[in-house]
Order: sequence, then structure tokens, then C-alpha cells
Amino acid sequence: MKTQILKLLTLKQLYKRVSCGEQYTNAFYNPAQPQPALKNNLESIIKHCSLCNRIKHCKEPSFGILNPQSQLCFITEIPLVDEKGVFIQNKSALMLQNIIHNVFKLQMGHISLLSLVKCDTHNPYLDKSDILSCMGFCLTQLQKITPKVCILLGNQVAEHILGQHLEHSRILWHNNKKFLITHSLNELVRNPSLKKEAHNDFLIAKGQL
Repeated sequence: MKTQILKLLTLKQLYKRVSCGEQYTNAFYNPAQPQPALKNNLESIIKHCSLCNRIKHCKEPSFGILNPQSQLCFITEIPLVDEKGVFIQNKSALMLQNIIHNVFKLQMGHISLLSLVKCDTHNPYLDKSDILSCMGFCLTQLQKITPKVCILLGNQVAEHILGQHLEHSRILWHNNKKFLITHSLNELVRNPSLKKEAHNDFLIAKGQL
């Protein structure tokens, strides 16, 4: 298990370098077996990723929604949009759409939506190795936008984005960006009593816009 995690960490670093423009040559490339041409950009890299087992349960990874001019960014545990950037049909995705439109009064063109992992929108259970495989992608996406505040939906998201457990309901500074931690959408679906607290957190975030 330790060896596998070390290999995944190495792969994560390599993919981060590729996303920044670095190129590698496959020493075992066989011209008789042509490889698919990949565009040298982050979206192509993510959409052709097969680092973890979650890819077996979806057509292709979800890039998410990345708007360069977004005022607000949400980061979830699993993708809430499909490979075409369309919201999937489940309670968490519907709840987030209602939050965006009814609480923040924003159009989709003004938000970004990222996730810790990029595959299998229907499986809420995350393996540590899956997160390690995808974290470089999420962090690179985050570097490409300058929202006024990023909302981290769940403690697991906060732990991997900020590197530690921090309290909810206050604005946090990290790497020159503002963050706010609140409950995950899955928690809100399973325990509606948390919605009032989460709503107050969203109002704090709205005050930053």
C-alpha cells in the first residue's frame, strides 16, 4: 500500500508539471502503435487521465466548470457535472444549483465548480489514493482563477485544499485566496438540520462578493 501511494504521489507531481507545459518522451513508444494525440492543456490531460480505478465507472473524467472571470468557486468531494459540464441529476447537484441561483443570485457564467476527484459522479466514497491521484489537477485549476471567495464543501475538501482541519463559518486566507469551509452537500442532504448553519455560511461568503 505504501509503495502504491508513493507511486501515485510521483504521478501527481508529473501531471502537475505537464499541466504547466513540461513535456516528456515515452522511451518505449512504438510507431507501429500510434498513440492518441493529446492537446498540451489541462483539460485534455484531465479528460485522458486513467490514474485511478474510478475511471472504470464513467465515460471520461469531468473537468468541472472553470470560468476565468468567476466571482465564486465551489469545491466538492466528487464531480457534480458530467464530462460535458452539465449538472448531473441528483439531490446534491440540484441543491447546489439552488444555492447558486437563490442565495448568491449568480448566473453559471460567474462561478467555477471544481472537485477533489474527477470521475464517478455517483460514488460518494473516496479512497485516499484516488484523491492523491487527482489533487494536482484540482490545485492547478484553482491557480488559474481568481474568485473573490472559494467555498469548500466538507471537511475532507478543506483538509486536502488547505492542508489541515480549520473551523467553519469564517473567512480564511491561504495562498493569496479567500476560503470558507461549510458542510458537504451530502451531509446537507442526509441531515437537513445543518442547512440553517450552512445558509449562514453562504451569507458570509456572499458578503465577500
